[in-house]
Amino acid sequence: MNRMMALELKRVAKTRSTWILAAGALLLSVVMALLVISFARHWNLDENGREVRLTGRDAIQANQEMLKPIEGELTPEKIRTAFATYHAVYETYGAKIEDIPKDIYYQKIAPINPILNGVREVYVDSSTGIPVPLYEISPEEAANFYEQRTERLSDYLSQEYKDSPDAARQALAINEKVKAPFYYIYGVGDSDTSEYLTMCIFLLVMLCTVIAAPIFSADYQSGADDILRCTRHGRRRLAVVKLSSAILLTTAIFAVCITAFILISHAAFGWESLKTTLQLAFSAISFVPLTVGEANMLVVFSGLLSFLATVCFTLFLSSLFKNPITVLGLAIGGCLLPTILSFAGSGAAFENWLRLCLPSGGVGLRNSFFFELTDFNFLSLGSFAIWTPYIIPVASGIESVLFFSLTIRSYSRHEGC
Repeated sequence: MNRMMALELKRVAKTRSTWILAAGALLLSVVMALLVISFARHWNLDENGREVRLTGRDAIQANQEMLKPIEGELTPEKIRTAFATYHAVYETYGAKIEDIPKDIYYQKIAPINPILNGVREVYVDSSTGIPVPLYEISPEEAANFYEQRTERLSDYLSQEYKDSPDAARQALAINEKVKAPFYYIYGVGDSDTSEYLTMCIFLLVMLCTVIAAPIFSADYQSGADDILRCTRHGRRRLAVVKLSSAILLTTAIFAVCITAFILISHAAFGWESLKTTLQLAFSAISFVPLTVGEANMLVVFSGLLSFLATVCFTLFLSSLFKNPITVLGLAIGGCLLPTILSFAGSGAAFENWLRLCLPSGGVGLRNSFFFELTDFNFLSLGSFAIWTPYIIPVASGIESVLFFSLTIRSYSRHEGC
């Protein structure tokens, strides 16, 4: 069995298409990580008073230096001090940014913007839902950020899920696990790293689908299967070997590429920044009790499950059809279907269940585990509400086992024809 596995791995790995796709996947991962770094921006004044813009690693280093004073725990006292600084500037120059001298803005306001933006989100007009202007929030009111945040979240959930009280109850129960005070370090959470990590996973799923598509169907088409099925282990055992080797190879490609992306991007923005509370990176009223690093780990784990489910689905199609092009077309269509539903669907409950439960439901350009994790989405199942990030990994895990078993059955039956 081990020898058969080694030979099959060697056979698939030595094909030119596999090498090209694997190299392309690694190159793509590196390029996407470098793109995330290049998107970093920092504005300031030079010694002559002229506004300058830094990009890439220079911008990251400048932002780290600028935001160093507010890093660490976001205590009520730190919030009060930030708003006292803001009000001192407001009383002198007004609320319009263009009326504030640039040197004052970069010295006083820019270093406290993460705090101002977080507080702004939880103080809203109850009748309109529009954020209250910063100058109307006193330092004492701002210091009550954490109490106001819980109240704002409760109000939002009661409006958003007035027809599903179970969803609101679950969200508030999860929110109780959110640790306060929040923790902040400039870095990964201030960048597009998580979004590009999600996109990288989606592209890896697509590329590895191309690798998996001809595993069985190419032998059907060439007639090699007629010879293999006459061998001693040419039935069920061969199916297991071909399945396992394809999964091992594509998973290895996935692991190498994701590791490269994470090492490059996280090293540039700083590993310490992974400790930042998720609420300070995305939405202050998010009820998810995670740090940025923990959220990214879950994105990778869920992405791997969706990846395995999609590869197993592709291998199942390969065991059914003799033409690799047919298999590839159906597999790519299956990969894109959740994204198509998220863009063109009506948003009906059935469509959302279908979108999330498809093998590639956890990865996509608009639909993904990451977007579900940072949003407020629940789906109803009878009188119960289920948080959508729970659905994706469970569905992917079940589908991986299901399509693995169905592929063995399909290949064995094909051999008997």
